[in-house]
Amino acid sequence: MTDELRLAAVLVGLHGCAVDLPLLHEVRETDFDTWCGLGGMPEPGADPAELRSWARDLDDSLFGTDPTDEPLFTWTGLAHEQGLFELARAALIRRLDDIDFRAYYDARDGKVMERRDASQLGSLVHEFEQLGDTFQARRAQRLYVPLQTRAWDRVSALLRLARLEREEGRFGAAIRTLASLRDTLAEPDGGAGAGVGGGSGSGSGSDKSLGHWQRTNLGAYIVEEHYAVARTAATDTALADEVRAVTVAAGELLARLSGTARANVERHLAGTTDTHTDTHGTTDTHADSRTDIHTDTGANPDTGVSAEPTPPQPSAG
Repeated sequence: MTDELRLAAVLVGLHGCAVDLPLLHEVRETDFDTWCGLGGMPEPGADPAELRSWARDLDDSLFGTDPTDEPLFTWTGLAHEQGLFELARAALIRRLDDIDFRAYYDARDGKVMERRDASQLGSLVHEFEQLGDTFQARRAQRLYVPLQTRAWDRVSALLRLARLEREEGRFGAAIRTLASLRDTLAEPDGGAGAGVGGGSGSGSGSDKSLGHWQRTNLGAYIVEEHYAVARTAATDTALADEVRAVTVAAGELLARLSGTARANVERHLAGTTDTHTDTHGTTDTHADSRTDIHTDTGANPDTGVSAEPTPPQPSAG
């Protein structure tokens, strides 16, 4: 019993032929869940008008009749599935432009950007990536980053931004974003609660979300993205000093990972070195998927590396 099945029953009840209506009773009798989920349906033998009345009432109470009530992403998702990529892209860009303009006016008036846009921006980044529009995805992610109040979320957002900048060939920007990421690791509270001991993320401040980043998937992804940026940016001779700096930072971060996390990163880097020769400023898709913490945040049971910060106890997630 799912919302999709219930909606399918409503559509058949409203628009199906008379010979289709008895099929609804077969669906309802599938099991106890479907019997409950399609409750109120007229019994077999009822007049078709009565069944359509039931479907109309269920439609009004659960789904509604006004298309403008549906979220934008419902329509762009349908357009994407039907191959209408430019139609979906144009609608998404209009929504992003609207958020961008409001952010500009808020900044001009000294106001803080409203956090209500955060979820929309996260969805916009995902949708643009699905459409292969890295430029617009990067635009949305840049607006998304400052809306993150928790250190873990800021680091995750900065990591994704660095990847998008790298994929777009903006290597200098990616290097600067990674520097901001490392600053957040060092001072999760923005300087108010920086820890002692080289920025372990375990200072006396109130934000403890990065307390164990060294033994999480996030920590591994951070190191991998540093090496990916260094590898691709090496083609730009004007960034030689910056590439050396980000490579050194990558090595330092790698040394701070837990044993299992470090071994996984080293194994991944060895595979990248063996199978890919990067001469065009691009990276392998494996590296891209590993650095997108928004698509892989679950714990990996084969590596013993968790995705979220957890206290060091056996029951940690």
